[in-house]
Amino acid sequence: MKTALVYILGFTFSFTAISGGMYFLSRNYPWMFNAAHTDNNGGKLTPTVTIPGFGPGEAVADTTRGHNETISTLKEMLAEKNDSLADKDDSISVLDSTISQLQQNNSDDDSMVKQLQAQVNAWNSKQKKNMASAYEDMDPAVAAKIMANLGNRDVIFILSSVRKKQAAKIMGALDPVRAAKLISDLSHTK
Repeated sequence: MKTALVYILGFTFSFTAISGGMYFLSRNYPWMFNAAHTDNNGGKLTPTVTIPGFGPGEAVADTTRGHNETISTLKEMLAEKNDSLADKDDSISVLDSTISQLQQNNSDDDSMVKQLQAQVNAWNSKQKKNMASAYEDMDPAVAAKIMANLGNRDVIFILSSVRKKQAAKIMGALDPVRAAKLISDLSHTK
């Protein structure tokens, strides 16, 4: 008898819980049961969340058509994005080509500048050697007076370009402080 009572109570409890759950679901989510329900005021309840193909009165064919339209729209958007990417890739290729050409032009310009600088240096060297040869034959006292107005680099170049005897005579005729500075600078250049 006790066992029968336990079974009856268990069945009653389960039935009540399941019925209550079904009632709750049917009131709050009527589209789950695909049936029309009314609220307490007699008005029809509408689902709060619609899932295509599961709403009341919604045909599966309409849902499929809607999905196909969505897929078509997404395909069109993807094609537009692919075209946009292709255009950007083309632009990048053009810019890369332009950069390469500019780098080549820059390299050519650098080469030209180096050649011109070498020509200028050669010309300057030739001019300085010509000038140094003039100092070779000049009186050392006159040469020292002229060198008093020249920069140390030019004087060092001239002194290193003339014979040692002539350089020594010119140094002897220069101001002693400047001569000492020139000798110091001259020893660092060799």
